[in-house]
Amino acid sequence: MSSVRNGSTWVAFIYIARRLVPMNTPELSSTEISKALHQVFDTQILNYGAYNLVFASGSSVYANSDVAAQQQPHQKYFLVGYRDTPREAIIAPLALPAIEATGVPTSVDNTNAMRTFIVGDCTYGIELTNGTSFTLRFEPLMPVESHHGSGVLDQQLDIEDFKRVIIDAWQI
Repeated sequence: MSSVRNGSTWVAFIYIARRLVPMNTPELSSTEISKALHQVFDTQILNYGAYNLVFASGSSVYANSDVAAQQQPHQKYFLVGYRDTPREAIIAPLALPAIEATGVPTSVDNTNAMRTFIVGDCTYGIELTNGTSFTLRFEPLMPVESHHGSGVLDQQLDIEDFKRVIIDAWQI
């Protein structure tokens, strides 16, 4: 919290993730953000408890028209559920600030993973054999603004685990 003197009154601002957020916007903890995001994944995936989750921004390409028909255009945010045994990732697109699904989740496993690759710092590419691809940027401290409020999701340890389990396993 920092203050700026405006004549004889003090005007207070809260800075969250380098953004100016109005004083009346609820500030959410990392745990509260995680619970809100989990609800989207949990309602779409039957055995959701078997997956660790990370949150990413990025883009998607669905080259197969049947797959593309099940997706909303211009997907920008993704929940990625992953597990080590059996090795699998499920990429579920979602919209902010509503925190709602924007398409059918995509399963990535040993039968359809073509390759993963490093695009840049904390940015990875995932390509599937059906022409679907994702470019995902993971931020260790991810700013999240939603209808519920704003805050920063702390996923530093989860990103390292995701990289080890998914990216390193299928990297070419």
